[in-house]
Amino acid sequence: MARNQLERLVIVGATGYIGGRLLAAASSTLPAIGTSSRGGALLRLDLSRPREFDYSQLRTGDAVILCAGISSPDFCAREHVRAWALNVEGTAQFMHRAIERGADVVFFSSDTVYGERDSDFDEAAPSSPAGEYAEMKLEVERRFDGHPQVRSLRLSYVFSRDDKFTSYLRGCAGRGDQAEIFHPFYRAVVHRNDVVQGVLALARRWDELPGSVINFGGPEVISRKSFAATLKDTALPGLQWRGVEPAAGFFANRPRVIRMRSPRLATLLGRPALSLREAARVEFDGKIE
Repeated sequence: MARNQLERLVIVGATGYIGGRLLAAASSTLPAIGTSSRGGALLRLDLSRPREFDYSQLRTGDAVILCAGISSPDFCAREHVRAWALNVEGTAQFMHRAIERGADVVFFSSDTVYGERDSDFDEAAPSSPAGEYAEMKLEVERRFDGHPQVRSLRLSYVFSRDDKFTSYLRGCAGRGDQAEIFHPFYRAVVHRNDVVQGVLALARRWDELPGSVINFGGPEVISRKSFAATLKDTALPGLQWRGVEPAAGFFANRPRVIRMRSPRLATLLGRPALSLREAARVEFDGKIE
């Protein structure tokens, strides 16, 4: 059965790294509202207390984009009970209520649900979650597997000039410090703009893509060393760095290599996702810092 006509986007986590950009982009094309755990000018939603949310705010024709959650793999391992309560139980309760109100739900999952993989794969690959964070994401996916009102997006590392690693490299370059880069560490780095455009396309074309899972990764699987070299070449000429071995336990909560491919994202975008080099030129306006 075809979904109801899209009338509005509801961005859960609208003050976050992706959610904030998504709300701004959505607001220029269709009605959009956002939530925040702090409320203020946005709807107040704390996923650790989902029963307190006013679900009358949701309605048929909404596409709820669920960007919020505890995303640190180390925190999820260290504070497992607290993270599970929000990332799994609170999130699932909210999703169930949103579905009951007639909304479609886009759940932000992670490429880490696939686990360590050093050969190329797509959405057909089986799951083998690496670490507590990945297990939490996969548990939510499983609870809604096959539901026509839910899509799960498995995101790789999302790049922009403001992402955590790029901000670290920019800071090191600006101060003249030598950056320390963990190796080996490979991901299908995807531009934040491509994530935003892919989500908006999915919300509008819900019935066009089969399956409940869509990979959201870039066209290249690159190491953090290659990541740094690309930014040095395109935007940060003063960047100096050296590879270091991660501390013991770092890879207990995250895979070394995830060689994910994302053919469905390219279908949503109507083009290949941007490479890191292309995305860096967009982020830095073709200028050298």
